[in-house]
Amino acid sequence: MAKMLRLLSYDITNDKRRRHVAKLLEGSARRIHYSVFETFMTESELSALISKVLPFIFSEEGDSLLVYRLCGSCAPQRHAWGKKVIDWDAAIIV
Repeated sequence: MAKMLRLLSYDITNDKRRRHVAKLLEGSARRIHYSVFETFMTESELSALISKVLPFIFSEEGDSLLVYRLCGSCAPQRHAWGKKVIDWDAAIIV
């Protein structure tokens, strides 16, 4: 199964749940902004991660989780200024 670049973003109203989700995502993704993460994973890896995060997303309280897949031709088109950005093509993923 092919790995794809993913962008995950959350908005969580409760501090405790927000910290918990951040820790879950930090285990599988690289934080690029306060509530935005970037990772390179398969569909099944993404599904497993989302199943861990969703119990902490309370939509009735205004929480949200957004996941974007950046296609092979789109990912190289992203631009970043400032913090060092991972070159996923050259990165060694263990």
